Formats: sequence, C-alpha cells, structure tokens
Amino acid sequence: MALARATRAIHRHGREAMSQHEQPEGATAVAATGLGRCANAIEAFMKPVYTWFGYFSALVLGLLILAMVYSVIGRRFFDSPLQGSGDIIEMSMLLLTFGAMGLEHMGHEKMTVGVLADHLPKRVQAIIEPIIYFLCVAILCMAVWQLIRWGIKIQGRGETTPGTLRLPKYPFAYVAAFGMFTLVPIYVGRLLHAAERLRSPAPAADSAADKGVRE
Repeated sequence: MALARATRAIHRHGREAMSQHEQPEGATAVAATGLGRCANAIEAFMKPVYTWFGYFSALVLGLLILAMVYSVIGRRFFDSPLQGSGDIIEMSMLLLTFGAMGLEHMGHEKMTVGVLADHLPKRVQAIIEPIIYFLCVAILCMAVWQLIRWGIKIQGRGETTPGTLRLPKYPFAYVAAFGMFTLVPIYVGRLLHAAERLRSPAPAADSAADKGVRE
C-alpha cells in the first residue's frame, strides 16, 4: 500500500511538473514581477479556451472513427461505403490539427534543440531567447494573415473539395487561421517571460557562478 501511494504521488508530481514551462533557473522569482504576471495572466485566461478546443477535437476524432467504421462495414458487407469519406477524412484531420494545436503547445515546450545555444554564456542565452520568441510571434502572425487571405480568395472563387460532398473550402481556411492564431498568446507569454528573465540579474549571476566552477 505504501509503495502504491508513493508511486501515485510520483506520477502526480510528474504531471504537475510537465504542465509547467521549462524555464532557466531563477525563473520562479522572475515570474512574480510585472511582465511575468502579465504572461501568467494570459496563460490562465487562455487555458480553459484551449481545453474546450481540445474537447472539440476529441469529439471530431470520435465522430471520424465512427464514420470510418461505418464506411468499412458498409463497403465490405453491403457494398455501400460512406459517401464522401475522402472529404470527411481530410476536413476532419484539419479540424483535429488546428483545434488541438493550442492545447498541445500549452505547458512545457515539447521539443527544443540546443546544439549551439546551450554552450553559450547564460547572459547570451537570455538575450537570444526573447529574440527567438519574437520571431515566432511574427511568423505565426504572418501565417494567420496568409490563411485569412487564402480563405477570402477561395471564398470568392467558390472553391470546393474535390470529393463527392463538394464542401466549400473557405470555412476550413478560417478555422485553420483561428487555430494558428491560438498559438500567438502562448508565444507572447513566453516572450514576456523571456524578457523578464533578461531584465533580471539572475543570468549574470549564473554566468559568474559557471565561470567560477570552470576556474
């Protein structure tokens, strides 16, 4: 019983740790100041929104599975597959991807490649970090704008999916734009955290400590 309770406690602690951003040492104290509080407020406000979009994506996935099961059974046993299954699969995957995108990016960063940055001094890392997040925000905004422009263009042309259902494409372009836009607050929050860490003297102290260890 004691081992089971300890295992559950470890798992619970691991989930709580995974729900937090991976930040350099000293970030906890920095988050209590102005930019950090603003970033935390953005995350707290957007997290329920991302959660509900995650539920929506899960619903779409469940309906897609039911549709595919129906199509396979109908084709194999009754020679009557689900009409427009190609359109259903393609548009459902689009809704799944862009609906759950924000929820997936909440919390810690899923993948970082620090081949060069990890070997730089802490102060240099603190300078580079907000620049990277600013570029991420700029690229996301450009992607949102291009998706909106594309949606307006195909709406004017009246383009539809090539399958039997011939669904209009433009609503899905706007959904993709909105799904991409949900990433902007996340990276704005990370930008604010990085800017706050840059203002903090902690990176310089860490650099001095690292230099002392090397000596």
